[in-house]
Amino acid sequence: MVRSLSLSQFAVIITIAVALIFSWDFGRRILETVQLLQAVQAADRRLAEVEAINAKLETLKSDVTQDAWVEKQARSRLHYTKDGETVFVPVATPPAPPAPAPLVVEAPPARTIWQDILEALFGPAQ
Repeated sequence: MVRSLSLSQFAVIITIAVALIFSWDFGRRILETVQLLQAVQAADRRLAEVEAINAKLETLKSDVTQDAWVEKQARSRLHYTKDGETVFVPVATPPAPPAPAPLVVEAPPARTIWQDILEALFGPAQ
């Protein structure tokens, strides 16, 4: 016996199928939106990092053109001096004496459950 679908049953099946297709598409679009928002946030973070680096480089660029900065770098990095000045370069401090090795206390030998059972039944081994 072959049973045929009535028009209302056919309409319900089509409605459910369309609802499932719309639900799947809606979920896919939500997922794409979340991924795009995450990409935008990552790009904003990277932009902030690059802008901070750019600000530091701009500051360095303006400092490099000044004689005071060049003189300061020559004195600190290259140990240059002006006439009549004496440079004192500190020597490295000696390393601290090594700490004594910690005492290692050995743990008692591990006992298995079977040793405990045998000792409980037959007494300690002598």
